[in-house]
Amino acid sequence: MITVSNLTKTFNGSRAVNNISFSVECGETLVLLGTSGCGKTTTLRMINRLIEPTSGTIVVEGINILEKRPEDLRKHIGYVIQNIGLFPHYTVEQNIAIVPLLLNWDRKRIKRRISELMELVGLPFEHLQRYPRELSGGQQQRVGLARALAADPPIVLLDEPLGCWIRSPEDRSRKSLGTLRSYSIKPWSWLPMMCLRQSALVIRYA
Repeated sequence: MITVSNLTKTFNGSRAVNNISFSVECGETLVLLGTSGCGKTTTLRMINRLIEPTSGTIVVEGINILEKRPEDLRKHIGYVIQNIGLFPHYTVEQNIAIVPLLLNWDRKRIKRRISELMELVGLPFEHLQRYPRELSGGQQQRVGLARALAADPPIVLLDEPLGCWIRSPEDRSRKSLGTLRSYSIKPWSWLPMMCLRQSALVIRYA
């Protein structure tokens, strides 16, 4: 469902991503592991067309992403960015509802989905009217995950999404992902080890 072929990205003559290829099928999880600065986030940003590749191709669900308008592509790809990126002037509820509103979901459907996601990420419902500045870093990260899942996208890109949830890497992989499994709206296919700090994750589920 995602096929990356000979992907390269250069910045001012320096190669951030050097001729990589991989594919992710429906129901599979791909984990990109590496040290800081090795190109993990750059790769995710190219899949979502936040930056354009220097060369190579990215095909999503049989279509070259360059044949789609970036905004149309992003409506169907959930993305949890590394620095969370919540809109500071929006409440938690408004942040989660952004993409469903763009897709013209009705209000009842949006409220139902937000309720499901607040339970999924373990946030109390009274937080819905809070602003990002009123949340801890971990709580903001949970809202970022809920926002990425809000429109029930077929593809989710996660860039170190669970770092603030639980203190130790072992607990983070076991407890956080176990919680997501137990409340999953869809049958996710998880890779057992997703706990390295320097990791970027691509999740594709049916």
